[in-house]
Amino acid sequence: MGKAHRQAALGFLITAALVLGFLGMLVAVVIPSLLVFTCAAAVSYAADLLLHTSESSTLDRLRDSRFGLTIRFLIRQFLLLALCGSINNLDSFVAQMTSVGLLLLFVLQLVYGALLKRVKTQRAALPFTTRGLDLDALGIRRMPHPFLMSKYVRKTLHLDVPLMGGAIGTIATDRWEYVTFGAIASVWFACVAVLVLLPGARNALILPSPDDAISELNRQLAEYRPQIALYFTFAAVSRDFMYQVNMWLESLETMDLRPLIVLRERATLRFLDATSVPVICVPKAEYLARVEMPELRVTLYPGNAGKNVHMLQRHEVKHVFIGHGDSDKLASSNRVSKVFDEIWVAGRAGRDRYERIKHAVTAQQIVEVGRPQLAPLRHWTGSISNNETPTVIYAPTWEGWTDDACYTSVIPAGEQLIRALLSHERRLRVIYKPHPLTGTRSAAAAAAHRRIIALLQEDNARRFGRNVLDSKTASRKLARIDKRLAAFQERGVRSKHPDLTEEARTVRIRKLRDQAGTLYWDSLPPNAHHVVTDRVPTLYDCFNHSDLLIGDMSSVVSDFVATRKPYAIFNLDGLPDAEFRNEQRTAYASYLLDGDCNGLDQALAATLDPTQDVMAAYREQLKDYLLGTDHPPSTVRFNNAANDLYSRGLQDFPIEYPAFEEFPDQPGQQPRQPA
Repeated sequence: MGKAHRQAALGFLITAALVLGFLGMLVAVVIPSLLVFTCAAAVSYAADLLLHTSESSTLDRLRDSRFGLTIRFLIRQFLLLALCGSINNLDSFVAQMTSVGLLLLFVLQLVYGALLKRVKTQRAALPFTTRGLDLDALGIRRMPHPFLMSKYVRKTLHLDVPLMGGAIGTIATDRWEYVTFGAIASVWFACVAVLVLLPGARNALILPSPDDAISELNRQLAEYRPQIALYFTFAAVSRDFMYQVNMWLESLETMDLRPLIVLRERATLRFLDATSVPVICVPKAEYLARVEMPELRVTLYPGNAGKNVHMLQRHEVKHVFIGHGDSDKLASSNRVSKVFDEIWVAGRAGRDRYERIKHAVTAQQIVEVGRPQLAPLRHWTGSISNNETPTVIYAPTWEGWTDDACYTSVIPAGEQLIRALLSHERRLRVIYKPHPLTGTRSAAAAAAHRRIIALLQEDNARRFGRNVLDSKTASRKLARIDKRLAAFQERGVRSKHPDLTEEARTVRIRKLRDQAGTLYWDSLPPNAHHVVTDRVPTLYDCFNHSDLLIGDMSSVVSDFVATRKPYAIFNLDGLPDAEFRNEQRTAYASYLLDGDCNGLDQALAATLDPTQDVMAAYREQLKDYLLGTDHPPSTVRFNNAANDLYSRGLQDFPIEYPAFEEFPDQPGQQPRQPA
């Protein structure tokens, strides 16, 4: 059983235990039976604890079913009161003391939650958040300790355990001490929690005014003097979308110009990868308009979004659409791109895509800069990288936003492809690297995705046995690396390395990821299949361990072309080969597969025997067409394009320094000189 199946099975068992616990308590109230109630309550508490510890997706389903955490605790407490009335009566001492204790506990829990909500609301009202800039002069205090804030609802709700135990003890023995001291303990712990939180919450609410905060930010930016910015905004903020920004970070770091990253949603800062480039996140347009960057002359946009207009309003800045991948999808040649001064594409293919859109952009707007992210890719040597077992990477795209533009092969052909690869006469290794959004919109895609994973895991288990695949040593080492990564990635009060600069932090994080990648490949037998859905290993690392790519119409294929290795694309619309290759330029040098995987044997034969690789020469031509020439390297072309545009921006809008002040701030002072 694979990891996903084990987690699903565990989630089902825990949920079943939770439901049985509540049903048991209900039955115990009806019977009535103190023993049954006690056992059922213990089971429900334990199931709740396990459910949250396992981080199961069942939590979301329970919440959507109106059976969330708070409701479960309230139901358990009401059932306790019902038991008191059933065994004794509602006028009994145990019922009254339990009611008073629960009421006081509930009030204190509300106070605790209200304090934290006030802190979070006020902190969210700050005009911006930053990374890599020194804003200590603002005197912003730290947030309360993470233990007091993290999962506080679950922690405070569990304070009813002493009262619950005391009430059960009093019902069993008829001694008043148990429920009395239990209620006192629950209320005392809640009071202590509120009192401990108060100083930290009060400090966290001491904040500068928006005007003071913006002034200090402008002072910091005046010292840094950013010349080029990468601007990103996206309505549906999640880690899955942040690859659009993260793919450009290392390219920004190597530029001659001083870079800055501008984000618009606070959550994006949490998912932004480690980088030495300073970052500002300004959610409101009114505050962004007040951010002063007098030397900024170039802004790069990896995506098309409505909030781009808030940056496009800066007339002195040259605006450039760089996208987040080069492919034949319609999004890679959008008419909206007309609003930008320039559109940077990888090669001639990108230029042709835009030229096919009549009246969209001019030829002068398009600049070919290559793909600087592809520098780590290893090129095809004419022989398979693993002498024992050829490796096929299946990297399909996702289902898209609507059914009218479903680009993925996962639904109609993914499972059949995997079965064909596993049954091939030559033993093959398969790396399954789906798009991060696969299955997020389509239930059919999610189901096909799960079946593909199951097939690969079952074949691994059949070949190597579960003991080999479940290497506890490797898992422990990876867990330690993950823990160290999390420690370096954490910032603010939770950080274990608060004095580390962003440059040093970035170096350590990338070094740890390299170690994690090496350990990942070494943790399984060299011939084992891999299902890669986490950030380690990276897509390009998977490319370097593969001999043949099978994919869809996406930027993944365009990037893989840089390796010159054989690749195959699904032609799911059943178009004639010539017509399909003409419409989809990335298919020019590919082997084509239909929905029944016809054409797979030819692609595999080309990988196993270079003499049968009839597409080799075409791949070399396509590489230059899609990604540009190797000389000069794309990193140089990207940097040169930025420098050239910056120079033209300075010519159009020279930097204006502040003029002499006519009057000093105080009598006797001299007017300040321009910066």
